[in-house]
Amino acid sequence: MIRDRIRRGVRRVKRGIARRLFDPSDSVVSAAPVSAPASPFAAPPVPPAAPEPVEEEPGADVPPMTLETVEALFDDMVRPALQADGGDIQLVRVDGFDVHVRLMGACSSCPSSTVTMKMGVERLLEEEFPQFRNLIQVPA
Repeated sequence: MIRDRIRRGVRRVKRGIARRLFDPSDSVVSAAPVSAPASPFAAPPVPPAAPEPVEEEPGADVPPMTLETVEALFDDMVRPALQADGGDIQLVRVDGFDVHVRLMGACSSCPSSTVTMKMGVERLLEEEFPQFRNLIQVPA
């Protein structure tokens, strides 16, 4: 008697679920597009801001790439970091738009020296001197 009631209840639940899943008037099954209900608190969409044009004259505020300017840049930005790790960098020469350097001390045998050269020194030279071309490491 109780089993029969449970079975009937289970059948009803299954039929109700089946009706809900396969109801053709349901928006999920129908081809009608589903839209979210409008909220009275929703803010209107904000269009992305257009970037402001940067007006620069070619060559404005770009120091010439000379031995002195590169040496000053190394003294301010590169040497303190290298000397803190027991190394140093020596500027050998500036040849046109190429910079020749020699790593010294702990930096000369460090396996991360290529990363230091590429990601540190070369990137800094590219930022400071747009005309910069190559950073060349001279062997000790």
